[in-house]
Amino acid sequence: MVMTTVMVLVEGSPQGRSAIRAAFLAARREGGHVVGVYPIPLEERLTPETMHLTRGSLGASGHEIRAMLERAEHEGGTGVEAGRRLFEEVAAERCATLLEKPPNPGFLTAHFKALPAGRADEVAEQGRIFDLVVVRQPRDDPNHRIRTFLRAVLFQAGRPILVVPPNERPTLGERPLIAWNGSALSARAAAIARNFFEGAREVGILSIRGKDWSGPSAQDLAEYAAWHNIAATVIEVDQDKRRLSDILFEEAAQFNADLIVMGAYSQSPFRESLTGGITNYVLSNTEFPVLMTH
Repeated sequence: MVMTTVMVLVEGSPQGRSAIRAAFLAARREGGHVVGVYPIPLEERLTPETMHLTRGSLGASGHEIRAMLERAEHEGGTGVEAGRRLFEEVAAERCATLLEKPPNPGFLTAHFKALPAGRADEVAEQGRIFDLVVVRQPRDDPNHRIRTFLRAVLFQAGRPILVVPPNERPTLGERPLIAWNGSALSARAAAIARNFFEGAREVGILSIRGKDWSGPSAQDLAEYAAWHNIAATVIEVDQDKRRLSDILFEEAAQFNADLIVMGAYSQSPFRESLTGGITNYVLSNTEFPVLMTH
């Protein structure tokens, strides 16, 4: 299957530029279509006329509502129109034609869409009709807004998500590294990632030696890949008291990966926060684009 439709979460600040560019890389094949989605936050939907209603429904004080309005007015350029300008600027860089309705004419197209309610579940629902959803890494995310959107997509959209750090890379999927433990979750991630393997020069399969995991081995996955004419290199390492996330980053750097592929949240986000799970750490610290599925 060729990746053809990609949704990217757009912000009104330059922070999200790397995610938008990665979305166009993911849809770079002939006929790809990228939709930039901007969930309108509460402060952009507030007006003096709606202040009284908002105050009553949210239990917010008049001072808090005024602060929201003043912040929206002060930030001015970080609203929906700034998000539209940023998205269309990157679309122009990628020589994409702005087009809202199919059929696709056979070349790269794009359009921008604002979501009036601005809710995470609304973003997840939109994501259900795309091949891939792209979100920036929630590293600089003081209000946890990006992380909330990201988790909503993972758990509610039924689609894979590409998490993009701020440092941009010229390629995506030419050297993917699969984090493999034989589980159904890692198998789902590997199967979805095949969309990226058509142009891959080499695929890496990372496995921790000696782990008591059930299911097919990394060698078994490499053999499966060979049946699909995909050459894969198995990388087996010892944990040696290292964190799994540190091993993943180290081996990705050694492999010169331009994409990490992994399953996300084998346990709940709350439980992960208590146990130091790998997904939360990867989301906050990765320097590589990460393709995740739940």
